[in-house]
Amino acid sequence: MFENGELAAARFHEPLIIGVGEKNYFLSSDVLGFIEQTDDAVYINNGNFVLINQAKLQIFDFDGNVIKPEITKVSKEFADVYKGDYAHFTLKEISEQSDTIFRAGESTKEALKEAVDYLRHSKNIYLTGSGTSYNASLVAKYLLAKYAKIKTESIISSELQFSPDLIEPNSILVAISQSGESADVLEAVNIAKKSNCKIISIINSLTSSLARESDIVIGMNCGPEIGVAATKSFTSQLIILYKIIQELNEEIKINFEEISSSISKILEEHNLIKKIASELKEISDIYVLGRGIHYPIAIESALKIKELTYIHAEGIAGGELKHGPLALMDTNVFVIIINPEDSTYQDTLTSAREIKARGAKIIGISDKNSDAYDFWVKIPKTDELTYPISETIPIQLLSYYAALEKETDPDYPRNLAKSVTVK
Repeated sequence: MFENGELAAARFHEPLIIGVGEKNYFLSSDVLGFIEQTDDAVYINNGNFVLINQAKLQIFDFDGNVIKPEITKVSKEFADVYKGDYAHFTLKEISEQSDTIFRAGESTKEALKEAVDYLRHSKNIYLTGSGTSYNASLVAKYLLAKYAKIKTESIISSELQFSPDLIEPNSILVAISQSGESADVLEAVNIAKKSNCKIISIINSLTSSLARESDIVIGMNCGPEIGVAATKSFTSQLIILYKIIQELNEEIKINFEEISSSISKILEEHNLIKKIASELKEISDIYVLGRGIHYPIAIESALKIKELTYIHAEGIAGGELKHGPLALMDTNVFVIIINPEDSTYQDTLTSAREIKARGAKIIGISDKNSDAYDFWVKIPKTDELTYPISETIPIQLLSYYAALEKETDPDYPRNLAKSVTVK
């Protein structure tokens, strides 16, 4: 900021977006930083800088050449950032999921079909994301292998810089991101593009930096997600993955109305979830166990608990219980068992009994009750393919209500940001 009131700002890798109001300008790394004031945005290219005063906005490259501002109208849906009757954005966004799943991928149907065509004919496919989006990529890896016979490699975005040779030239990189501004995801994309890879993005903001770097963009269309912990964006990512699987395997017919109905039924059980949350107030460790397609959901569940409650939580692969984690089980521990009645049911129930024998309390997430559970959270009966969404909802609610018990802010957990735009 100069003494004459002029402001200079530069972009170096991390995103820089200018909000253009009627009489003012806003600088942010994410459109949500100014969307309540204006829906006109200018995306600054890497290596450019801006000079702003009350009268005008000027953009230059580092050679001093003038760059003409290109104003983008941000989707109006991102202006809907009010809690309404909800106490917190997080609860509002959890509650919206029975509706948001219908919008996932709908505005970009042709892009989804184009992406499917590339996936069907590509020799090497990589999936990448950070946090919750990485967990979605693990679900994608499982779905593509089992239901489309397509082998993929899932890579944490921040790790790719240390092993760039993992990416074979002329491959496909599927980048999953809620904001499209995550620095690690953007760096992973840049690494892949150096190997002449095709970039397919699954993203909520179609005007984000990631969208601009992608060859094919599939939109989540779930509206603004203000709560730092991803909720409705995660289920929208899963729905897009299901739609991809449907296109790849014509024998699979997914009933999205049924999924929506299942979400609505789970969202009616707040009282039970609140009761369980009250039991977690003084707990220091929670473990979440799952097998097969449920293991990525166990990891995602542990992430939600950590983010919202500050309780140490860890996702465990069921088959690994006796290879270490069983030593941690005692009367001070709660274990969430993700155990719908599918091909993993009996093995996971056996694990629950082994844990219970060591004194730990068991929370069963299942469509079938068992005496192994101290608390049973019922989910509707469905098929193995779509259980992950039903499993996710109660743990999102549990994390939210446990946060209230711990008197933490579920919308804005300490030390965390919604868009991690710096490394």
